[in-house]
Amino acid sequence: MNNQQEIATPDNIASDKVRSQALKVGTTKWLAHAALFTAIALLLKVIGQIGTLSDNFKLSPIYTVWLLSAAMLGPIGGMTVCFISDLLIALVFPTGVFNPFITIVWTLYGLTAGLIFKYFPVKSYTVKLVVSGVICAVLFTFILDSLAIWGWCKYYLNLKSYFGNGKNAVFGVYMLTRLLQLLVALANIPVAVALLPALNKLRLLPPLKRQKGE
Repeated sequence: MNNQQEIATPDNIASDKVRSQALKVGTTKWLAHAALFTAIALLLKVIGQIGTLSDNFKLSPIYTVWLLSAAMLGPIGGMTVCFISDLLIALVFPTGVFNPFITIVWTLYGLTAGLIFKYFPVKSYTVKLVVSGVICAVLFTFILDSLAIWGWCKYYLNLKSYFGNGKNAVFGVYMLTRLLQLLVALANIPVAVALLPALNKLRLLPPLKRQKGE
């Protein structure tokens, strides 16, 4: 027989796996998944609006989708999903005066989560997601989002809607009212982690890079 059968080597298998898992920015597949995550995020944003218990406390599952979109689509995809979903929900289902600083904060949330997931030097999807989730929850949900709301109301809207001392409440006092929202954001992390095996099985996550010496 003159026909020779190609032998599957480890390098070939690894190469195939990398090609199947890599979603390049701007491709049809990347855009389709970005649109899907945005649609899911919008739906969960609406659920979060329904689950609003106070100005500073929402039972929202949106952080799960944002983290997974950043993990799967990278920093550009993460920030795109966060930006579009937050902007549209603010315009379509407004709960008050539009605050552009909040949209900026959530856009940076997706960007940062994607960068951490992509470059954090650990060969574990779970560790990458937990680290990005914790850092983003503390930095954006707790600190910067609080600052965006507090600053906008205090200096632009002149509202007296602050715990304790009205509009003159210090930022530290206001942040205490945001502790429950931080817990909600952190509670989304194990949910996102639980969905990682399904995404990995579907080869929708980027390949884990080999470390030096391996």
